[in-house]
Order: sequence, then C-alpha cells, then structure tokens
Amino acid sequence: MVFFALTMTAICHEIIDHPSAWTAATVSKASLTYHFTAAELEAIDECLQRTRSRGLHDVRKPEFDHPVLNKVMAHVYDVVMNGRGLILLAGIARDRYTNEELERIYWGLGTHLGTAVVQSIYGDMMGYVEAAENDPYARAYRSTDELRYHCDTHEFVGLMCLQKAASGGLSLMASTVAVHNEIARRRPDLLDALYEGYYLAAPELQHSSRPVTDVKTPVFCFRDGLVSCTYAALFMTRAAKLRNEPLPEKLAEAIALFDSIIAEPGFALCFQLEPGEIMFWQNFTNVHARTEFENSTDIKRKLLRLWLRPNTPRPVDPAFYSRAEAYLWYYREGAKVG
Repeated sequence: MVFFALTMTAICHEIIDHPSAWTAATVSKASLTYHFTAAELEAIDECLQRTRSRGLHDVRKPEFDHPVLNKVMAHVYDVVMNGRGLILLAGIARDRYTNEELERIYWGLGTHLGTAVVQSIYGDMMGYVEAAENDPYARAYRSTDELRYHCDTHEFVGLMCLQKAASGGLSLMASTVAVHNEIARRRPDLLDALYEGYYLAAPELQHSSRPVTDVKTPVFCFRDGLVSCTYAALFMTRAAKLRNEPLPEKLAEAIALFDSIIAEPGFALCFQLEPGEIMFWQNFTNVHARTEFENSTDIKRKLLRLWLRPNTPRPVDPAFYSRAEAYLWYYREGAKVG
C-alpha cells in the first residue's frame, strides 16, 4: 500500500490507501451523515434572517458568517477536499421552511465551500433537478430516467432534497479512487487508455458549432501525487458517433471494466436522499447515478444542485473542465435557447 501523497508520474499504477478509496462495504449512509446540532440550526436561522432582504445570488459568505456555523462547514470542506470526499448533512426540518428559504439556506451553506459556477447553457448557478417538460435542451438530470454513473463538470458538487419522488429516484455513489485501485489490480494495461481519454459531446451543445470538445478529456489524471477522475462514458460514446469513428478498442474495454466494477455487490452505495437532507462530494473522486423515478399528481421530485469552485482547487488536467468551458462559451456567446 502507498499513501495518497505519491511522487508525481504520468500514470499511477499504485494502490491508493486513503479514505477516499471507500466502498459500500466500509461506509453507509448513516456513517456518512453529520446531524446539525440545535445550536447549529439556530445559527442557520440567524443567517437566514440576516439575508432576507438580499437577492439569492447576492448572498456572500459574510452574510452567512457565524462562529458556530463556520466550524461545522470547515469540517464539511475538510471531509470533501481532504478526506473521504463525501458527506451528508441532516437535521434541517423540511416543513419549517418554504422552498425559497431552503434555497437561501443551501446557497448560504455553499458560500462556505466555494464559489458557485454556471451549470448549463442557460447560465444558471442554482440548478433545479426535476423533470422538465417541453425543453429541447434539457439534460438527462431533467428527466425521470435512470442516470448512468458519471461525474459532473466542476470539482465540488452538492444536492439538497426538497421533495423525493412518489417512487424511485434513489441516489447511488461510488469512489473512483476505489475503481482506480481495482483496475490497477486487475487490468493495469487498461490504465493507459483511461489516462488518454477521449473527446466529449454534451447533449445541450449538439446544435451548436462546437458539439464536440476540442481536446480529449482523460478519465483519470495524476497531478501532484493525486489521482483524479472525470467520467462521462455516454458523452464519449456520443462524441465518437459525431466524429464518425468507433471508440478506441482499449478505451471501450476499460469503460466496460469501470462499469462492471461499480456494479459489483458491496461497491457502490445506494440510498434515498430525504427532504431537507444535503449531500456534498468531491466530484473528481466520486461518480454518482440515479435510479428511474415516477412522480404523481401531488408528489414531484425536486432537488437543488450547486457546482462550486473551491478556494484551493484540486490539481487536475485542464481538460477536466472542457465541458464547463463549453457551457460557459455557449452562454457567453448569447446563443438563443428555449
């Protein structure tokens, strides 16, 4: 075993011994959950009252500054950035707050962790994960469909549940550091293809002049002794189709192994995010997925999403942000959508 602080090389073939290399056999939803204390909930209420007169996106960390709250959010940041890479927060009573108040609380907590960034071609910085009707540009997260395992576009990601579905909609999480370990053990010959990666094609950009990224995005990279991952198999497959070529054989084989490892019993964590609960994770050390869900007339699944840029970003290959740059480019170009 070696520790996470490895000597930098182009490709890491070592087994990484670090809390971020977790599996469902070693953690559970309960062990990942931090419950807000009464004092911390009072601090949240105080900060909520302090920001009522400000627009949501105008709220900054000073408005959500509180000695009690600062301490717990510093702990959240440390777990996500330096530890296991995943934490759940519980204790916020859903019925006590309106949707607008919960958005304000969630945004305010996020200011302790980083700067909110654009999430789509619409320029939104607070994402609404809910089924959208009649939106030709809606990504998969705006449907009721199952979502395959993937990484999002920015380093620090969070979800807050406002309403779970009438049925389904379970969250699944898996450590990509643990996946890397398994590939290094079983098929180290496939690591080269994953470190080389492939082009990506985000569905929102299919009708733009740049439907495929200009450069290949590696699935894994090794920078400053840290193994990081950005996994979007569907986007790679779509890019190959648009480029009129097959995925490289070794990469296709590596993707199949990646997916099969996650599907093994005891590897990925599956749970329901309950109303009022929040989850934050390190996007470059975890993949996530979602089961298919159904809404009813009165019960419609709705989550809030933040993508955050931390003050001290993880060192990764610049191509990890190729999708983010594509969204930002489209938004800034003023393309007409909707």
